[in-house]
Amino acid sequence: MKLKPLHTLALMALLAALAACGGDSSSSSSGSPDDGQAMTIEGTASAPSGMVASLREPEVLRVVLNFLIEPAAAAITGLQPVNGATVELIRVDNDGNPVGEVLATTTTSTTGDYTLTLPQGVNLAGNLVVRISGPNAEMRAQVVEQAVNIDPASEFLLREFIAQGTDLEELEVNDVVKLKGRVDDFDLTAGADLTDMLEQLDAEVGDLVENQVAVINDGTGNAAAVAGAYRANAFSLGLHDSDDESSGTFATNIYTSLFTFSGGDNGTVNINLSDEESAEAMMFGATLYSAGLHYETSMEELDEDFSGTITESGILSIEGELEEEVNEENAFRYPPAVYNLQRVADRGLFFHVSKEAAVRYGVTPSGALNPQDRRGDEAFRALEVFARTPTDFTDSDLSGDFGRVYLGTELSVQGYLAVEAENNVVSFGGDGSLDIVPGNFHRLGLTGSGTTQYESGATEAETGLTVDIDSNGDVLAIDEEAEDGFINERYDFISLMNAESSTDTSFAWFDTTLMVKLPESTPAITGKRYRLMLLSVLLEGNPAGGGMGLFASQFNTFLTLDSATQASLSGSINEVRKNTLAANLETEVDPVDETFSVDLATNGAATLTLEDDDGSSVLDGFFNQDASLGLFTLRFEPLQGDPDELGLAVLVEVPAENNAE
Repeated sequence: MKLKPLHTLALMALLAALAACGGDSSSSSSGSPDDGQAMTIEGTASAPSGMVASLREPEVLRVVLNFLIEPAAAAITGLQPVNGATVELIRVDNDGNPVGEVLATTTTSTTGDYTLTLPQGVNLAGNLVVRISGPNAEMRAQVVEQAVNIDPASEFLLREFIAQGTDLEELEVNDVVKLKGRVDDFDLTAGADLTDMLEQLDAEVGDLVENQVAVINDGTGNAAAVAGAYRANAFSLGLHDSDDESSGTFATNIYTSLFTFSGGDNGTVNINLSDEESAEAMMFGATLYSAGLHYETSMEELDEDFSGTITESGILSIEGELEEEVNEENAFRYPPAVYNLQRVADRGLFFHVSKEAAVRYGVTPSGALNPQDRRGDEAFRALEVFARTPTDFTDSDLSGDFGRVYLGTELSVQGYLAVEAENNVVSFGGDGSLDIVPGNFHRLGLTGSGTTQYESGATEAETGLTVDIDSNGDVLAIDEEAEDGFINERYDFISLMNAESSTDTSFAWFDTTLMVKLPESTPAITGKRYRLMLLSVLLEGNPAGGGMGLFASQFNTFLTLDSATQASLSGSINEVRKNTLAANLETEVDPVDETFSVDLATNGAATLTLEDDDGSSVLDGFFNQDASLGLFTLRFEPLQGDPDELGLAVLVEVPAENNAE
């Protein structure tokens, strides 16, 4: 989504118990030794080489400090120790500003190490900070355990807590420790300076941190309210590269899964995954023109148990661990992730945009991952919906008009890649019949020669079609053609997913459809605040064979309806792209702070338009009756030329007091 930058952050978490911390460390007031002895804090200060000199004291007596415990090494490779720097222990407010006097000071050694004793009565806390600073630079770290390294990652994490309005004093120290520890699982290399390093952290681990902090800041929800049997559909897009730029891929995957949620204590949701079907297509090669096509499907009966946490504002958060996978030719490292599903009002209905990554390595003679043989990067972006299923559906339960949005991709060995978006109304008769009302489509293609093709127009009307749905809400067929999808327990939301390939695997098509029941009168949208969940594809022509990119919203991206005709957007858009099929991936996070005009019809149909110096971002879609959910297609129209980006956007209402900004 091409919007003007602002700035957000992110990092990630799970792992690590408090090491060597005296006493109970489960709250902000914990961490003091039980025997009344003062606690010793120690660690290493390290920074990008370009800012080390600015953090040193100009004249200092450098002393090598000896520690009882050797501090952990910095997780980011390539950082340099900051020697001869003054380390200050301070309190900060929720904006990160110092509060009161400096509590203690020390100086880093020639190796960047420091040790510092907490004054009596001062305990581990999220608002207790050690910092090193110079004329034009500052790095801080929260003192939530006895081993406290000061580096760009610790500064990044503190900034994210501040950005999301966290009450630092009330932070549970274990939450911070868990989050801080997970950065070690990411493959990061130091940038030139702190600004460059923070941008890299934002791009690589920002989504993880942003998701986790949003959950930390929220209260505990009612797990029993979301219990039940669920079906899930996921539409996933991927870009892969090779470090030597010899080849790359564009991939589309769909997944349909069966889940059971059961309520536990303290907001814990116990989750069981029992079945999963998937299809995958991948264009691969040095150029789009010469690319091959791989297509496969799979079906698994599973019995996997894991857990999540439901929050007061309806976030179902699931933490994923670092994973490694090894085959005969390649090994893959998947860093940890946090999956935040946003609940729609009081319904058993959740939406989620995931941003996952992997690093590809070679394999040692013994069959293990070889960290010295890095081969490439892989990025995945997906829009996923979870819906609680009915148990006694009948045809009479499905009646009235539904707003439909659609996104499809086409992959062809003839050197052609395309994406298509549609929106229209579908009318259900309550007797197993449906009519399709004409709407609009937009199709964007990229040829092997590096040129783009665009067309748009009206979709066709169809009447008297049949729909076959079983008692569990599974959509089996439409007009006697097999379908794979479901209707939710309230009979006001439908999800469909399809994949197909030619017999010679020269062609593959994937698509996802979302439908929401339309209101009988104009929905009240003024004053409502929505979490924006966006997934889109960029296709750009160029002489080298054409570029491609994937856009996905960061979790804390919000659209607020200031009035019935105007909306404000704030947050960030994650972008991963490459100039050719074989080019290396480039990832960045573009902050946004923009205003949309809004055109709302009586039946909930709506168009949201953002105009800026580059062109227009247009959302076409539909709100439901209580305006708790909006489904939209997205296109970007440059000031000159045809649209070059198509996708889907989901708006889920969140409480106005939600502090995850």
